[in-house]
Amino acid sequence: METTRPTTSRFALPWFGWALALALAIGCGVLLAQLLMSPPSGELWELGGYFSVAGGATMAAGWGLLQIAERTLRFSIQAKTFLGNAIATALGLLNVLIIAQLMFISTDHDLRVLLATLVYSGIVTAFFSLWLARVASARLVIVTAAVRSLASGNLAASAEVSGGDEIAALARDVNALAERLREAETQRQTLDAQRRELTIAVSHDLRTPLASLRAMVEALDDEVVVGSEVKRYHQTMRREIERLSLLIDDLFELAQIDSGALRLERKPVSVAEIAVEVADSLQATARLSGIHLSCDLSGSCQAPVDGLRVARAVTNLVRNAIEHTPESGTISVRVEEEDGWVAVRIEDSGEGIDPADIPHIWERFYRAERSRRRSNRNDSGAGLGLAIVKGIAEAHGGSIDAESTPGKGTLFTLRLPST
Repeated sequence: METTRPTTSRFALPWFGWALALALAIGCGVLLAQLLMSPPSGELWELGGYFSVAGGATMAAGWGLLQIAERTLRFSIQAKTFLGNAIATALGLLNVLIIAQLMFISTDHDLRVLLATLVYSGIVTAFFSLWLARVASARLVIVTAAVRSLASGNLAASAEVSGGDEIAALARDVNALAERLREAETQRQTLDAQRRELTIAVSHDLRTPLASLRAMVEALDDEVVVGSEVKRYHQTMRREIERLSLLIDDLFELAQIDSGALRLERKPVSVAEIAVEVADSLQATARLSGIHLSCDLSGSCQAPVDGLRVARAVTNLVRNAIEHTPESGTISVRVEEEDGWVAVRIEDSGEGIDPADIPHIWERFYRAERSRRRSNRNDSGAGLGLAIVKGIAEAHGGSIDAESTPGKGTLFTLRLPST
């Protein structure tokens, strides 16, 4: 696909700008002549005509010379600045000579003094402009070196240029770009590390149930188990399949959250009813673990949410509580209305979480070996449940918080906007 580049003049002003500058110069010259000398109108018209012809020729000649120098000699900024001033001085001298001849200025004294003064002023101006161009060029070299260093992969590069002009602004933009590149590189390294951890964790969590299923299928095929043992094997295989299904669902849900593809079907629902349904569905699991699971409601607590997603979040929180609550422990699910929010609180009497670990429990595969030790009886999670809860809460514009006292229990609070 062919791309077009914007074409601009090699100098700052377009043609209408040059014409406007010439008209302004002519007007100022004629007005100054009128104020200082009050010549006849005919002479003013002649002076204006000369200014027009000389000015147009001067601009055209200067532009042409600079174009030739730019295209053939590839001058630096310093050389262009010096050449521009030299051309301007030379054309100024030429104009003075022409005016002197037209106005019959004495060539014995007045004209020579005028020419000497113009040459002196032109040289001083040229070298002063050259010094300014050299300073600007040196600062541009610093910015260019920083950009090339960034392009070569050195993200620690920066352009140390002070001031308030355009070059200093460019240097600040380059430094801001370098900072964003460093942040992006840090994020990339973090994502790469998380991706490696994800691969390792998923491989581990898939390998265990698959190995168990393969062993049991082989035992059944070889008729190693008979009678009532066959039924027990089938029940165990069903649990392992459910475990794999939960892991795959978690990975799919998390992928949607990370990619921004999570689509919520919001409609007014009773969050209290969702909590009751989740508690009822997990009562059997809690009883098998010897845990008392209760549900305390405060009204219907209506909220415009995706009921299935909220049920998933509450289920993950209650499952997490069951996995980390010892036998004879208690878990309570409370739904309350706050100012503009519906709060779902799941509190357990488990071993609690170390305060230093609380900020990390929302991370993917932050396994309980480092925070809350999982009980062997219900180790069906893959370390994704709380990360999914956080993603669902934030997708609804809500939040999820955790408060815990080691040895006494943990309180999770899921807040959803009620309007």
